[in-house]
Amino acid sequence: MVLDLDRHGMIVTRLAAKGITLSQIAREIDRTRGLITSVSQGHYRSRRVEEAIAAHLDCCPPDIWPDRYDDEENT
Repeated sequence: MVLDLDRHGMIVTRLAAKGITLSQIAREIDRTRGLITSVSQGHYRSRRVEEAIAAHLDCCPPDIWPDRYDDEENT
């Protein structure tokens, strides 16, 4: 996994502009805020978390994390 705190900051900023927090997403999908943060920062990968974040940002996970999906597109 590639740690990307700039991307995490962008995610948090874009969510905040919509009035959404990582804690809210965690509650919605019954996961911990720590897991949501870890996925956003690049420590871990979780499709469920990526999809939840992307849904709140009105996009799809590859738009946010293209490096995580490059391999899948090439198979």
